[in-house]
Amino acid sequence: MKFSIGSMIGTVISLAMIIFGVLETIKTTTYTDGINTQFVNIPSMVIVIGGVLMASYITFQSRYVNKALAGVRYFFSQAGANKKSLQRDFESIVEWNDEIRKDRVNALDRLEEERGGYLEGYLFSLLSTNYSSDDIRQFGTNHIQENFFRQMVVVDVLRAMGGAAPAFGMFGTLFGLIDMLSNLDDPSAMGPGLAAALMTTLYGIILSRFIFYPVAEKIKNSASINRFRETFMLEGIILINEKKTAFYVQDKLSTFLQRDFKKKDGKSKDKE
Repeated sequence: MKFSIGSMIGTVISLAMIIFGVLETIKTTTYTDGINTQFVNIPSMVIVIGGVLMASYITFQSRYVNKALAGVRYFFSQAGANKKSLQRDFESIVEWNDEIRKDRVNALDRLEEERGGYLEGYLFSLLSTNYSSDDIRQFGTNHIQENFFRQMVVVDVLRAMGGAAPAFGMFGTLFGLIDMLSNLDDPSAMGPGLAAALMTTLYGIILSRFIFYPVAEKIKNSASINRFRETFMLEGIILINEKKTAFYVQDKLSTFLQRDFKKKDGKSKDKE
């Protein structure tokens, strides 16, 4: 295995955070004394976060850990594909089919440029090079599966973080208890010491059950929905490449959509 500078840097920084948190907990250093309150304990928080990061950087490639940390921003977001967006994709495929049947070369060049950042742009480039439908399906499926796999690695990282957070919460709690028991001759110091020790466990549970696990499930669900959407687009563009009629394209793609979409599309065809 190759040496990873990113993992080493992440591990060293995380270890430094743990050491700082432990030193603050046992009062060897007192940088955070004026900041801590009843429910805010900086050393406890630093121990848990540092421990989670250290375990993650040791276990996974640093780029996936960084992606997982960036993925926390999706806490309040929703999946990219939904009913309305799938309906718009359905309508777009029907329009693209008409455009390409009328002027294949110019339409493919324009669509490839317009949709360059999406799977469709890649698929239109395959159509431009006259690949067969079987080849397009294989290339497109590989692209979809690879994208899904990368998202699942991020999910695995977040789940690992969720599992590590309570463990490092207990790790910090043990140091707090050791410090508390070493000061039994001063009963007034036992209460704050025990509170600080238990705070580390609390932070571990909060990070695990309220952040890491929920975000992991959200990214997993979003990745599954996006994979369905990309498979839907792949099937539609393959039908375009096979020069199927507009009605055939609509009927085939309708099998991917919910029943209410099928009824709506059926009505539109009757009116035509």
